[in-house]
Amino acid sequence: MKIERMNLGALFPMFAAGMLFYAGVAYPQTEKKIIEKPGEPPIALHRVTEKSPTVNLSAVGKEVAPGIFEVDPSSIRDKRLVIEGKEHACLGKWLKTRQGPVCEGSWVQGM
Repeated sequence: MKIERMNLGALFPMFAAGMLFYAGVAYPQTEKKIIEKPGEPPIALHRVTEKSPTVNLSAVGKEVAPGIFEVDPSSIRDKRLVIEGKEHACLGKWLKTRQGPVCEGSWVQGM
C-alpha cells in the first residue's frame, strides 16, 4: 500500500491571504475624525425672586451702539437686572444684518 503525501506548501499563501482578509474585515481601519468644537450652550432658565440680588445694566452690559447693550446671560444668573431709561438690552448676542441689529437671545427694552 502506497501513501501519497500532499504538498501543503501551496496552501500557506492562501491561508496567509485569508488571515489578512479576515483581519481587515474584523478590525477595519479607522479614519481620523475631526472633533468639532461644541456650540455655545443654550441659555438656562433660573428662578429669581424679589429678594434676589440686583445688578445694574451698566455694570454687566457692553454697549455695542448708543443705547444698545449686550449682556452675557451667565453674568446675571440668579440676579435681577435693573434697566434705567429707554435702553435696549440683548440677553445673548447682537448680530449685525442688512436689516439692522438682530438679538440672538432675548430682547429686553426699558421704558
